[in-house]
Parts: sequence; C-alpha cells; structure tokens
Amino acid sequence: MHTDTIGYKIRLLHNQIHKRMEAKRQENEKEMAELSKLEEEVRRELGEGAVQPSRSGIDRSQYLGQGGPQAAKVEAVDIYAAQNKVLQEKVKDRKATLNDLLSRLRELNQRKAALPTLWPTNGGTITSYFGGRSDPFGNRSYDWHPGVDIANDYGAPVYASASGTIEEAGWVSGYGRYVRIQHGYGYETAYGHMSKLAVQAGQSVSKGDVIGYVGSSGYSTGPHVHFEVLVNGQTTDPLELVR
Repeated sequence: MHTDTIGYKIRLLHNQIHKRMEAKRQENEKEMAELSKLEEEVRRELGEGAVQPSRSGIDRSQYLGQGGPQAAKVEAVDIYAAQNKVLQEKVKDRKATLNDLLSRLRELNQRKAALPTLWPTNGGTITSYFGGRSDPFGNRSYDWHPGVDIANDYGAPVYASASGTIEEAGWVSGYGRYVRIQHGYGYETAYGHMSKLAVQAGQSVSKGDVIGYVGSSGYSTGPHVHFEVLVNGQTTDPLELVR
C-alpha cells in the first residue's frame, strides 16, 4: 500500500512536470510565431523580401512520417527540457534579429521625417522659381534666386516642410522675418518674408507644424513666403523634393 502511494505520487509529479513543460513549449512556439509575423511586417516596411518560413509554423498534423536510429531510452521530461532549450535559443536569436530590424526601421523613419517633402503653405501660387530670374525690383536685369516664392493670403500659416530643430528665427536682412530649420542628414530649409513667427531658435518641430505666417517683410513686393531647401549646405530646387 505504501509502495502504491509512492508510485502514484511519482506518476502525479511526472504528469505535472509534463504539463508544465508542454505549456512552456507551446508558449515558446507561440512567441516564435508572433516574432516571425512581426519580423515579416518590419521587413515589408524596409522593402526587404519575406523571410524563409520557420519550421515552427508547419502544421505537423498533416505529416505522419518519422524515424531515426534506435537510441537509448530517454525520459519524456528530458526530451521536453531539450526541446524547450532549443526553442528558447531560437526565440532569443529571433528577438536579436528583430531588434536589429527595428533599429533600421527607426533610422529609415527618421530619414523620411528629415526629408523636406511638405509644401509650406496651403496652396498658393509660385511667383518666382529657383534659379536665374529678372530682378523683381528692376534694379538689375539678372538675379539669382536660391528658392521659390509662393504668393498666398497675408497671414496664411507657413508649415515646417520636415521635422527638425529651429536653428534661426528672427529678422534677417533681405529675408525679413525668417526661420531656418536643421532637419539632419544634410537637409535644411529656410522660410522668409513672414509677417509673424510662431517658433523660437532651439525649438523642435514636426513636419506640418506652423512656424509662422505669410507676410511681406524684408525685400518683398507683396505677401508671399520665400522657401529654400539646402542639401549639405548647397541650395537646391525645392520642387525636386517637395510634393
């Protein structure tokens, strides 16, 4: 009777251990499947190809074939422990891969946010393009224009074309009320002739934030915003980047 009781307790303990190990295995496989799905989503965002299917995603119920060399008897608990150890290593490796992909995705998103692609006003009319032009004041026949002039209603909001830090905000000769934004990755934008500024130097802004209002301050013939894009310190045609 005493022996039967001990045997029963041992079997009960084995069953409990078996259930815990099986639950852990299922938890690890579920985590692997979730990580695989998330990795595929991140790779799609990065424009990379899909990852190779993981064996953890195979429906084992469809396949019955199995075999291998005859081996010494091994306790089921030891088998589950070995399987879980392998799964935990796979989960660890997949997490490391995913962290690397997420880091690259954050870098890509930061670069996208730094790219000046937003038109700085609601609509408006381009009255002067980038490059050579006739001097609007008629003082000389030829003038180099380092940006585009966008005429709009006096007081219309002017938006940051990309996220960044306000490097300069104030009065600049010729530009009148002026804002320059450092976006990182070699990109800067500048905005001139505003009637009023809505930001200060050192302030962080996001793409689409209001930084000022259309005006005619400085060297100007009427309400407009002068918009410049600089790449690695050199002015470039904003229309090559801005949508």
